[in-house]
Amino acid sequence: MYFVADGCSDCGRVREHNEDTFRVDSERGLFVVADGMGGHAGGEVASALAVETVFKALVGGGKRGKTESCNAEALQAAIELANNTIYQNAQMNPEQKGMGTTLTFMCWDRCQFYLGHVGDSRVYRLRGHELIQLTRDHTWVDMQVRVGVLSQQEAEHARMRHILVKSLGTQPGIEPDIVSVDVKPNDRFLLCSDGLSDLVEHNDLQNILTGKGTLAEITRSLVEKANSVGGRDNITAVVIDCYDNKWKSILKSAINRIRR
Repeated sequence: MYFVADGCSDCGRVREHNEDTFRVDSERGLFVVADGMGGHAGGEVASALAVETVFKALVGGGKRGKTESCNAEALQAAIELANNTIYQNAQMNPEQKGMGTTLTFMCWDRCQFYLGHVGDSRVYRLRGHELIQLTRDHTWVDMQVRVGVLSQQEAEHARMRHILVKSLGTQPGIEPDIVSVDVKPNDRFLLCSDGLSDLVEHNDLQNILTGKGTLAEITRSLVEKANSVGGRDNITAVVIDCYDNKWKSILKSAINRIRR
C-alpha cells in the first residue's frame, strides 16, 4: 500500500498558542497527532516530546522508507517510552509539572495499520461514503456512556466531557489502546485533535472528506470549518489517502505539493 498525506494545524480563535503537534511520513506510513495540555510551555513541550519520541522509537536507524518495527509490542514500547520521557521531563522542570498530552498515531505494517491511542484525539476512516470513528475517547463522560450511565445525547452536553481519564506523561505508567485496522485501496483516514471533532458535526466531517480537492485543501477546509463555528481550541487535522498503485500515489502527491 502507498500513502499520500497532509496536515494542517491552527491555534483557533480563542487560544493564544498552539499546543498541538503533528507529523506525517507517507513513505514509512507513520502519522501522529498529539494535543498538549498544561499551559503554553508545558502543553507544547509535552506534545512535541510525544511525537518526537514515537518517531525515533519506530523509525530508529532504519533504512529510508522503512520503520524498525510496527507491531503491537513495538507500539506499546514506543508509547511507554514517550510517557516516561514526558513524565521525567516534568519532574525535572517545576514550571512544566503536570503537563501531558494526548497521542494518536497510525503505523503501517505490511498489510494493515496499527493504531496507538491515548486521550481524546481521534482517528476516523472514510470508506466509500461511510465515515466511522476508530478510536474511543479516554474521557470521564465517554466512560459513563460505555457503562450506560449517560446517553450519547447527554454526553454531548455534559460539563465534564473534556476531562481525560488517560493522558500521556501525567503518571509513571500508561495503558494505551492498540488495535489493528484493515485497509483497502481508496480508504481515507482522518487523525484530529478534539478542537476539530468537538465542534464539527459528523455529517460535516463526512461531507468535507468526501469533497473534491487536494489533501492540503481538505485539511484547510476542516480547520476553517472548526474556526467558523467558534474555534474554541487548537485545531489539527491530518488526512491520509491509501493507494495500491505506486505511480498514482506519486502523481497525487505531486499535485498536492503544487497546490499546497
